[in-house]
Amino acid sequence: MGNMRDKKHVLVVDDKNINRYILRSIFEDSYDIIECSNGREAIRVLEQYQEDMAALLLDIVMPDGDGFTVLDFMKQHEVKSVPVIMISSNATEENIYRAYDYDVADYIQKPFEEDVVKRRVESIIHMFEKRKEKMKEK
Repeated sequence: MGNMRDKKHVLVVDDKNINRYILRSIFEDSYDIIECSNGREAIRVLEQYQEDMAALLLDIVMPDGDGFTVLDFMKQHEVKSVPVIMISSNATEENIYRAYDYDVADYIQKPFEEDVVKRRVESIIHMFEKRKEKMKEK
């Protein structure tokens, strides 16, 4: 039954190495972490792995495709099975409202409080898994 291959992916998209490192360290025990430094890479990964994706942790401000570029792609291609958690130090009210217009699951402010990030993300993943199971039952 459960081998390493069963680990779901968490996609971490942030242009700063340190942020990707911190997020990887929080989740790598439970998930297979895929890291991208910009929105364009993230879209390629989503095209390939969205079925096995537990969550997407997405920075807003990045060169070469920002967070909203990725959200636009997900909206156009109806990628609804992957919960998106925005991570940003640039949390203007406008950005927050704009993110919620895309049905993001949560918005986490940098710098991270690691325990809080872990709990919030895992509860979102759990909620989405439950929702997927319910959809299958119908």
